[in-house]
Amino acid sequence: MDEGHPRSLGMLGMFGTPYANMAIQETDFFFAIGVRWDDRVAEKVGGFALNADIAYIDINPEKVQQIRSERHPKFSFIGDAKTALEDLTEYAKQENIEIDIREWQEKTSELRQKWPLDYNRSSKSIQQAEVLDLLSTCISDETRITTGVGNHQMLAAQYLRRSKPKSFMTSGSFGTMGFALPAAIGVHYANPDAEVIAIDGDGGLKMNMGELHTIGSLGLPIKILVLNNHGDGMVRNVQTALYGGEFTGTVRDSDISLAEVARVCGFGHAKRVSDRKELRESIDDFLASRGPSLLEVITDFDEAVYPKVPPGKPYREMILGPYIRERR
Repeated sequence: MDEGHPRSLGMLGMFGTPYANMAIQETDFFFAIGVRWDDRVAEKVGGFALNADIAYIDINPEKVQQIRSERHPKFSFIGDAKTALEDLTEYAKQENIEIDIREWQEKTSELRQKWPLDYNRSSKSIQQAEVLDLLSTCISDETRITTGVGNHQMLAAQYLRRSKPKSFMTSGSFGTMGFALPAAIGVHYANPDAEVIAIDGDGGLKMNMGELHTIGSLGLPIKILVLNNHGDGMVRNVQTALYGGEFTGTVRDSDISLAEVARVCGFGHAKRVSDRKELRESIDDFLASRGPSLLEVITDFDEAVYPKVPPGKPYREMILGPYIRERR
């Protein structure tokens, strides 16, 4: 679904949008089509869509049997989603079944207006959310995005509003650090005329840094946006919340210029930016460049992703953080 559409609520789950997670707590009917019921979306059995009847369609019989035993859907069907939906639509026409959901649509639109995403706009340091929010206004519907794993991944899912299917490639809950670069190479060869942007953090990029040489030596027109917070931000956020800021293996005091590494690997455009005043121009130059391109943005060491549903907790315990506030 076009995420720019007024009815789209964006991503659901542990780092989902506030309005999507609020809506799921209030809905009385949840229709799941081909979903995994992943623990990042529906971990807490009994705490997900508390008041909702569940309907479920999936082509995988083992998954359907699992969900039947765990979540007790009121309706479940094993089969191809397209065929099943066509049959249901035809049945509704034959039986003259009509459902008026205008009140619910108005409710979800109200949630989206009242609880917008936000971030620390007063920080002296560049925010990853800020970069991705800005990037979203600069790319076309045809741009293909790949991500690594970490805070940048969740923020990209929140702020990059995509309108075309298969235009946002991520490893999801598999948590595959190093995914962004090889995925971008594959996406380029599958879509040679499309703009391809790989978004990664400094930790994830180093997991597969050899692919910089692959991209540079082959002259592939792939753009790489590195959001460098000098550490593993997502894990560090957990260490802050649960262990009083005892950081183990998630902070990198030594610093290397990933832009310089890219330049050595044959990137014609490779730049590092840490000044907010230079950010917009740097993004414009990055997007206008041809051939292998890399933009490294130095971001806030302490930035955390919100909202967040704590692991193992129900949606009603979602933490909005210090910057997401009700808009009146």
